[in-house]
Amino acid sequence: MTRVSAGHLGTCAALLIATAGPAPAAALSPHPVPLIIAHRGLPGLYPEEVMAGYEAAIAAGADALELDLQSSSDGVLFACHNVYLGDTTDVAAHPEFAARRTTRSVDGVVTGPEWFISDFTAAELKTLRVRQPIASRSHEYDGRFPMATFQEIIDLAKRAMKATPKRTIAVYPETKNPLYQRALGHPLEETLLAMLKSAHWNTPSAPVYVQSFDPESLRRLRRLGLKTRAVQLIDGSDADYATGGILYNTPDTERPWSWHEAGDRRTFAAMVTPTGLAEIRRYADGIGPWKLYIIPAQGRDASGAPVTTLHAASNGRPTTLIEDAHRAGLFVHPYTFRDEPVHLTASYGDDPLNEYRAYFELGVDGVFTDFSTTAHRALEAWTSRTLNVHAH
Repeated sequence: MTRVSAGHLGTCAALLIATAGPAPAAALSPHPVPLIIAHRGLPGLYPEEVMAGYEAAIAAGADALELDLQSSSDGVLFACHNVYLGDTTDVAAHPEFAARRTTRSVDGVVTGPEWFISDFTAAELKTLRVRQPIASRSHEYDGRFPMATFQEIIDLAKRAMKATPKRTIAVYPETKNPLYQRALGHPLEETLLAMLKSAHWNTPSAPVYVQSFDPESLRRLRRLGLKTRAVQLIDGSDADYATGGILYNTPDTERPWSWHEAGDRRTFAAMVTPTGLAEIRRYADGIGPWKLYIIPAQGRDASGAPVTTLHAASNGRPTTLIEDAHRAGLFVHPYTFRDEPVHLTASYGDDPLNEYRAYFELGVDGVFTDFSTTAHRALEAWTSRTLNVHAH
């Protein structure tokens, strides 16, 4: 049996990063070596979006460092999933910031009372310490690390590539709630593009993927001169376990906020049609769909009622989304892969390796994962098996 080393996988992944930009559909392999995208660092062990987590993800074999962009009041881009701080930092323990707690509407969702990042300077944000927001995960590192800036993550990727020249480590920033942040006077797109230019990374082959749930943000970036790969994220809020369909229960997961403001009543479901994919291809190079758009989850209990949890559901028949996206010339990076059984359907037998294998077999080009170590192990096993089958 042919074995594939971690070094060989890194080389293959680097090659994919270098070639996965705009391409005709025929050039997209149905079984490429998928990228391991470190979703918020390595939050299965560390708090989200801290430098230690990104460093650990690189050591675990990640090919790209994913982060959410938020702007401080003085225009510095930080990595943080939400526009507020209460769930991921110790801001509540800082009496000097108590008066800044407030309530706002963010893309149609009333949020608060909370501490919003946009009300803090970069220096103030650096005084906070990050904590794990998920109760069931490790809290060993709570309170140890400051918030990370986008510049620090760029610098980390560059250091990693300098230390290992044959390896490519991409950055994968998301413009988060871009219209909300622009309305506050902190436009993400201009700042992001200026930083990429300063890093000499605004080229089609740069180790950069810019992602957003809002197509207007990506279109704006293209108009401003973005030349890197761009990825349209495709959201949903829950699954209809009776049918395997996707539900859209909140304003921010129903449709991009720019569509809402324009009176466009389509939901994210429009993006996964051939027409929607062709539209995306005009401004983006790939899609990042919620993974249930690819393998639906459905099931009924003993009484015939629909199950109520993902773990109680089973895999439905895969959709044609990957094939349709490849035909349109788009790569496919589904999200988010997690080790915990609660995030796995019953079809995987509580083994996350089985889930990765199912998506690898369908031809995904990369996976967003909270557990880069597991993803790398799954990729190595799948690649070894695939090469062994082809050898015979």
